[in-house]
Amino acid sequence: MKRTRPRTGARAGRRMAAAATALATAAGLGAVAAAPANARSAAAPDVTITVDTAHPFGNLPSDFVGLSFEERELGVGSFTAHTGNLAALFRTLGRSNLRIAGNTLDRDTLWVPAGHQPPSPLPSWVQDVVTPADIARLNTFLKASGWKAEVGINVGHFDPALAADEAADLRTTLGSRLVGAECGNEPNSWLGKGLRTAPFGYPQYKSDWEACAQAAGTTRLAGPDTSSPTSTGPWVASFAQDEQKKVNLLTIHSYSVNSSATVTDLLSAKTDASELSAVSAELASARGVGLPIRIDETNSAAGGGVVGVSDTYASALWAFDYSLLMAQDGFSGLNFHGGLGMCEAPLFNGKFQIYTPVCAANDADAKAAVYKAMPEYYGLYMAAQMGGGRFLPVTVSSNADNVTAYAVRGGDGKTRVAVIEKDPTTAGSVRIQLKIGGHSGTAQVIHLTGSSLGAQDTAVQGATVSRSGHLSPKPANHVAVHGGMLDVSLASGSAAILTLAG
Repeated sequence: MKRTRPRTGARAGRRMAAAATALATAAGLGAVAAAPANARSAAAPDVTITVDTAHPFGNLPSDFVGLSFEERELGVGSFTAHTGNLAALFRTLGRSNLRIAGNTLDRDTLWVPAGHQPPSPLPSWVQDVVTPADIARLNTFLKASGWKAEVGINVGHFDPALAADEAADLRTTLGSRLVGAECGNEPNSWLGKGLRTAPFGYPQYKSDWEACAQAAGTTRLAGPDTSSPTSTGPWVASFAQDEQKKVNLLTIHSYSVNSSATVTDLLSAKTDASELSAVSAELASARGVGLPIRIDETNSAAGGGVVGVSDTYASALWAFDYSLLMAQDGFSGLNFHGGLGMCEAPLFNGKFQIYTPVCAANDADAKAAVYKAMPEYYGLYMAAQMGGGRFLPVTVSSNADNVTAYAVRGGDGKTRVAVIEKDPTTAGSVRIQLKIGGHSGTAQVIHLTGSSLGAQDTAVQGATVSRSGHLSPKPANHVAVHGGMLDVSLASGSAAILTLAG
């Protein structure tokens, strides 16, 4: 992608347009509109986006945008189909992948088989108990939402009989809704968490994982679920080579920025580059053995996120961009980690739940299992609207900072182009010319907007998620396509999806 510094005149024009854009957005008119004909002829566009329709590549799976939660959410009964609005919130995102594991899996969760009572007293390390009744509840939730799941088996405190019983229950109860059982969580950090004693590295983990795999007795396994960075050695490369015949999915974790990051950092081109480089070796390992690889725990910043960054409208733009960036690179999916308690609820070590896509506004809502959509949720919704299909090469020649674009030819024959403008919302509008040969007629446009990068208010086509968990955007805007070209004006700090018929 080519990026150049904006011309002084272009910046001045954007500032002059800012007030009018803000008024239009506040009135619900949207951040994307056809540029007037005289404007198209009077000045060169700020951004030219060219889509190569002749050379599709890669794949955008329909279940790419997923969610991730801690294992303890099973034991406390969070995944309920008939209480609250969680199933509706999942359905609003479309059919996808739910991953359940996290730190609580190995640290403090005990599996108790059917017909058994938890030991009394509980072992000192146990804080959460999961039973077949919890898996049955999960299955009902998956049926209601249309999602599938990855579910963890405790290997940090390993009991082969309990692992075998849980794996059998997962297979029997979830059936085809089980993507894979995961043997343990972030094993490359077990030594530091006191779950193993030195020496402990990949060779010792290999023995532990294979014991779990033998107990599980299934080829529907996912792993190794290593944390990022994998500083204890080539865990994923070795695991992929050693266990490629036993797993159907490689899984890793990655977070994008550190705890000192700002909104500007989150949306920077530098962060885009670091997101790709941080997991390039793992992606190469997966390609080397022909296995799909999923970043099944991810978000903006580890440990709950950053106040004023992970919980803002900027996170919506980031999540939209990050999802498509990693899919285009070759990952089969992303699962954004969060929690189902109150917003900014305490987690551990003095940290708080900031990055979660959904959370309860207050204690009453938490008890009623009624959750609100945080800004990040809207970014995930936009990414999901790109649908399944194949990517098309995109070239961005830009006189404006922080513009990214992606194009997908869907299985329905339509072409969808995502454009994300990541400057502050006060910078004014950006004139965009899209070149997409072979198309004519009209393009539909939906857009993602917010009042400022640091605020929380976020909308898709002027609409917000209702208390019932549904999102009903206003009708799409329409832009004329002439000779494979169209012009639109995109507000700074906003994003859009342009859909063209096949």
